[in-house]
Amino acid sequence: MEIFRELGLTKYESLVYETLLKIGISDAGNISRASLVPQTAVYPALKSLIEKQLIQEIKGKISLFESIQSDIAIRNFFEKKEKEFLSIREKAIKYALSLPKEGSKDKSNEKEVLSVTYGKDISSEIYFEAMKKTKKTFYILGWRFDQVDDKYNVLKHLKNLIKKKIDVRIILIGSNPAEKKADLIEDYQAEGIKIKYLPLNNFSIFIRDGEECKITLKDKTLPERFNIRVLDDSLASAMNQYFLTSWKNAQEIDNIKPKPL
Repeated sequence: MEIFRELGLTKYESLVYETLLKIGISDAGNISRASLVPQTAVYPALKSLIEKQLIQEIKGKISLFESIQSDIAIRNFFEKKEKEFLSIREKAIKYALSLPKEGSKDKSNEKEVLSVTYGKDISSEIYFEAMKKTKKTFYILGWRFDQVDDKYNVLKHLKNLIKKKIDVRIILIGSNPAEKKADLIEDYQAEGIKIKYLPLNNFSIFIRDGEECKITLKDKTLPERFNIRVLDDSLASAMNQYFLTSWKNAQEIDNIKPKPL
């Protein structure tokens, strides 16, 4: 039952839901007896679980209740809660940023130049948000292609940029990527994405249109990856120039592929 409480269900909702999963289709009276939830509390719990789309009512002379296929229902419920949480998070951030600092001048017209966040999930969000605003170029330096499934998900978004005639380039780092991820590299190249290689480590950068960039520190000694987002044109332009210089010095993937025996 505790796992359902962690999902956000109340004590009575958890008891009723777990009971229905165990006994199958049943009426409210039987659910009350089996779950030890008072009769007066069973109906509100059932109504709430129906609204959360975890169970459904079979109406008749006596209403019956049954759980919806649990793997689908719980996944949908969790995704809905996740979207609600993200919405609340964004509202909270906007509200927090709107609060005036005591003893300081009004900064409402000042442009955000730099922000620091932590974690891979937020790093991915910044990538996807930037892709939506891209008009001309999207450059990435510092990928390893270690997590294949994740990179195929990103490829779907990069393909949309290619369709818009946007210049997409990636400089891979780390140990020789062509030895382990040749198929993944070829799939990226097949979509029109240019890829090269440099033997660097522990960081990655993306630059959008020379106007925005993100620097991510990935040192294994750090407790979490650090994401430094830059929204200043001059700083982003400098990073854009750094990428283009690195691109000139980078190796073509064909030049680092192991020779066949």
